[in-house]
Order: sequence, then C-alpha cells, then structure tokens
Amino acid sequence: MAERVVDRAEKIIRPIVESLGYVFVDLEYKKEFSGYVLALTIDSPQGITINDCEKVSHALDVPLDENDVTNGASYNFNVSSYGLDRAFKTDYDFNKHIGSKCDIKFYAPFNGNKIITATLLAFDKEKLTVELDQQTIEIERKLISNITAHIEF
Repeated sequence: MAERVVDRAEKIIRPIVESLGYVFVDLEYKKEFSGYVLALTIDSPQGITINDCEKVSHALDVPLDENDVTNGASYNFNVSSYGLDRAFKTDYDFNKHIGSKCDIKFYAPFNGNKIITATLLAFDKEKLTVELDQQTIEIERKLISNITAHIEF
C-alpha cells in the first residue's frame, strides 16, 4: 500500500520541528476551497508566536520541496500555533489538559446532556476519566463527538 502524504511529510517535518525546540502536535493534509493544504500545528511551553511559525516554515521549505511529499501535486503549507479552541485529537492534546476543565460533546445525550463541562483526570484509548459535579466518572470515547478546552470569559 502506498504511503500517505501526511506520513511521508511527518518523517521529514517532525525531527526538524523538534530540533528547533518545538513540539510537533499535528499534521493534516486536506483539501480546502483553494486546493490542498499541508497544515502543521506546533506548540511549546512558552507558547507560539508568529515568528516561531515563520521560523519553522522557513526551516521546512527546502526539505519538503526536495522530498516531494505530494508526488508533484501543488499544495499550500501552513504552520500554526496550538489554538485555544483546538479539538483534542492526539495524546498530546489530552495530556496537555489533564487537570483542566473541558467541554465534552456527545453524539447522543449522555446522562441527559449533549454537552458537559468536566475536569479531565485521565484517558486511554477506550475511555476518559473526568470529575463532574464532584464525582469521578468514566466516559467511553466512542460516545464523544468532540472535546475541547473549556474557555471561561
């Protein structure tokens, strides 16, 4: 089976991002209105500035071109910061938010609610452990449509 674009690109991108002192969070290759986009998300304990995104983008321009990860297909390359409203997808996302309040949306009502705000205590491939109303509960991940950090205004 042919290797996916995102897998080929990650082999090139991850070591460079990490050598620059950043955390490789996610990489997507997706079709948007303007064409295909290779979208990299990075993070660091100090946060990410536009200068950080620019630094990473410049460091990756030549290696990505030389390795032709899209087999000649044109694409736009975007480097962005983590973002407050990012949906949790990776272990990094979940680990980053252990002990924090999260908004959890469900495909169908869970204990009568389509969305809850709870503190994330632990996670694994099958379930989340959260604190809700001073009770520890486990939620099967297959029931969750989306989970994000809770933002209080």
